[in-house]
Amino acid sequence: MYWLLTSLLLSAEPKKIEKIYVAPPTIHDPVLSQYQPFINSLLVATANSNTHWVKRTNRADETIVMDKHTVEVTMDTTCDYRRPLVCGKENQHWVMITDIFTTNDFATVVIKLYDEDTNLIASTSRSTYSLEKCTPQIKETQIRSQGLLGPTNTNMVEKFPDKCVMLEPKILTKDIHQAVAIMFASIHPI
Repeated sequence: MYWLLTSLLLSAEPKKIEKIYVAPPTIHDPVLSQYQPFINSLLVATANSNTHWVKRTNRADETIVMDKHTVEVTMDTTCDYRRPLVCGKENQHWVMITDIFTTNDFATVVIKLYDEDTNLIASTSRSTYSLEKCTPQIKETQIRSQGLLGPTNTNMVEKFPDKCVMLEPKILTKDIHQAVAIMFASIHPI
């Protein structure tokens, strides 16, 4: 019995560990660019909390999430990670790439996940749009006058054109959380 259990234990497949490198986001907005370290940390943290999707799709038993600070410690490599897909292929790990675009009318987060052969295995985008917020402009005036029958009150309501302000589109923390969660949930199963 001992030999049977030992042989079963030794014949079991080793656990497959998948490593995911979260590349620093490419931000096409001068104002948001100053927040790149925060956005990168948010992407890493959110990716780490969504790795259960990798196991559910039978791609790996465990997942290790790396960023620009931990990749050289985790991997024994001299690869230049400013070219993350090249390094992902060379070092046989997945790569998550994020692009953030903003204009006056919309803001979009695009997240793509590539496998170790640089095949796109999941992607998502999350957009927000500018809004026009209008406030009605109403002026109400009450006029008291003395008439033949005594004092009278007259209410006068003047309606002016609405005062409108354009609210710029914003990329919020919840948008990044949602985009990463949807991207991991959309990983193509094996």
